[in-house]
Amino acid sequence: MTEKKDNTKKPSPTNPGNDSEPEALANLEKALTHFAQTFESSARRWERMVYPAIVVFGIMGISGFWLIYSLTSDVHELARNVDPKMERNLARMSENLSSLSENVGIMTGEVSEMKAHIAHLDSSIVVMQEDMSNISTKLDTLPHLLFNISEMNQSMKAMTANTAFMSRDMGVMNQNVGRPMSFMNEFAPW
Repeated sequence: MTEKKDNTKKPSPTNPGNDSEPEALANLEKALTHFAQTFESSARRWERMVYPAIVVFGIMGISGFWLIYSLTSDVHELARNVDPKMERNLARMSENLSSLSENVGIMTGEVSEMKAHIAHLDSSIVVMQEDMSNISTKLDTLPHLLFNISEMNQSMKAMTANTAFMSRDMGVMNQNVGRPMSFMNEFAPW
């Protein structure tokens, strides 16, 4: 590059006020350069954090909008489909609740009757307990009765044996009496 000659007067080196001006400009230029570099590095750091954050917030905003939109459409569909059926079902349910209350009233009466029957059953069980204790005390005489029945059994065996003997003796006697009688029957005219 070619240098242009400046027709303006340059300050003389003897004047100290004019010498500091280029130095101040150089210092200002250095400071501005340093500030610009610092600002650019800071801006790059912020860009590394801010741009991804903007993208993430954008995605979150779009997904939030989509969720709200789908929720609204689902609620609208639910309200459209469920409401007419719900009215009919609630009417049926109120009818059934009235019959249920009647049935509960009947059941309450039957439970009170059942309570009376259970009280009667308790008293019957008490009487039965007393009878069972009486039977238990009377069963204490059972061994004597069993002994007597055993003796009776022995006596019956002896009677059976004696009857068998009698039957045999009667057979022998029948043979002894029957032979002479048969001989005599031959002579009898009848």
